[in-house]
Amino acid sequence: MQQTTESRKRKPVLLNENNITAFLDENDTLLCDCDGVIWTPSKIIPFAKEAVDCFKDAKKKVLFVTNNSLQSPLPRFEKLGYSVQEHDVAYPPLAVAQHLRSIGLTKKAFVVAHEHFKDRLRNQGITVVPAKKEEGARLVKEDILALLSGIQDDSDIGAVVIDVDFNLCYDDLVKAANHLRRPDCLFFVGASDSKVCLESGKVLLGPGYFVSMLEDCTGRKAEVIGKPGRLMIDGYLKKFHAMDMKRTVFVGDTLVQDMGLAHACGMKKLLVLTGMAKLEDLDSCDSDLIPDYYINSFGDFYHLLNKK
Repeated sequence: MQQTTESRKRKPVLLNENNITAFLDENDTLLCDCDGVIWTPSKIIPFAKEAVDCFKDAKKKVLFVTNNSLQSPLPRFEKLGYSVQEHDVAYPPLAVAQHLRSIGLTKKAFVVAHEHFKDRLRNQGITVVPAKKEEGARLVKEDILALLSGIQDDSDIGAVVIDVDFNLCYDDLVKAANHLRRPDCLFFVGASDSKVCLESGKVLLGPGYFVSMLEDCTGRKAEVIGKPGRLMIDGYLKKFHAMDMKRTVFVGDTLVQDMGLAHACGMKKLLVLTGMAKLEDLDSCDSDLIPDYYINSFGDFYHLLNKK
């Protein structure tokens, strides 16, 4: 009888005291997601910092890659006592700014994103529109002619960039769609997550749904800067760190974003079970997203490495 696709899928290896030495010998660098791996929005993962310190004591490089664009993770690292430098962390605003500069964008960028994201682009010399939204700003007049009058054919818009925007308005998406009608207007997305599941059981909508709307409307395909796109690695971290992808492990809690990025870059894949993905999700996911290893919590490394 021919085996089914599911039965042919390889199984990830649970890291434990029997294989941790081999794991260390085979890998030089860990790239870690943040949310769901070392912390959540409201708490820390127990012993995660201690585990990072253990890897560094073992002469391993530990870097961080997150799709969370709402604020720089550096202040939280500092508050929790991590020894992390600015170029040790990649997140979409930095990677988008780096990429826009590398391609020589001189025109304006129409950015639908959180104000922190926009400010990071402005700090890198990118001209960002629309202007900062003020608290209590006037609502869009519910009149089609008024809406259309606000849609200007601005040939000086060279790129549309989408990420998380808590103050997203309908007219933002309409303007973005009209800018993208011009073939010379580039189209980028920072984080492409469609949803974020929180430990409270609540769900946040991610920018992925809005990007899909724009892609369907315009027939354009956005270039993904954040995970699972490669540019936070190739266009940012690799500028500051030498890495052999075959000896690098990506540690994450999601399949499409984290394991997908690892697969795209040729890294080994390690899934932690303190975030969004669960072991049962592996039964129905694409075979390229199956991790090489898994561990219940990143903090478990602290106990494993202290037993060596």
